[in-house]
Amino acid sequence: MSEKTLLRSLILLTITVLGIIIYSMVVLRGGAKRAALDQAIDPTIEPIIEPMVETTQDPENLYSEFYVPDFELIDRYGETITHKVLDGQYTVVDFFFTSCPLWCPGMTQAMRKVQQATYGTSLRFMSISIDGDVDTPAAIDEYASRYGSDEERWHYATGDPAIVASMVMDGLKFDLGDPSDTQDSGRLINHPTRLILLGPDRKVIGLYRYDDPDEVDKLIADAKKLVN
Repeated sequence: MSEKTLLRSLILLTITVLGIIIYSMVVLRGGAKRAALDQAIDPTIEPIIEPMVETTQDPENLYSEFYVPDFELIDRYGETITHKVLDGQYTVVDFFFTSCPLWCPGMTQAMRKVQQATYGTSLRFMSISIDGDVDTPAAIDEYASRYGSDEERWHYATGDPAIVASMVMDGLKFDLGDPSDTQDSGRLINHPTRLILLGPDRKVIGLYRYDDPDEVDKLIADAKKLVN
């Protein structure tokens, strides 16, 4: 073999080896990205449901067109409870279900923090189950008692899931997708994961993340300005 042929063969071999190394790095990097994505899309993590649209009617309140429509449900004692319990009051509302594995307890604890921070004021609270087929009045009563909910200020409600879904999607403009599409693992059901501050007219004043201490503190401050 001539020196020229040998040199050419070495060059081709070097190019081939480099190509294999580069290809392997690309494949490994792509695999790592896919693994990270698979980890991020964890089916056991409850999604945070956001409003479908934002209104521009009132620049000082992006949610001024969102409201809680008329409803008739059942409270923790098995009695009828309607939208009238919200009329004329400033109220913090959340949507939950008693078998929720992590997020609902966190929301309820945030609600309790707001309840304690506004003790002695007229601020009211309401937690509405989105799983009425399972959450009986007895179930939500046990849940409410577990978290030290003030019976005088904090109402709980359950009932027809279709009614609650309509409240969430039609009035509050949260996109739930198909409310009947649940995941078997831990009974994960789509629902809003925001604390909702309502005015006396049942219109939304603000939405707050329950898992952000700064936003919970802002909710407390905003509420105190309104009810004191």
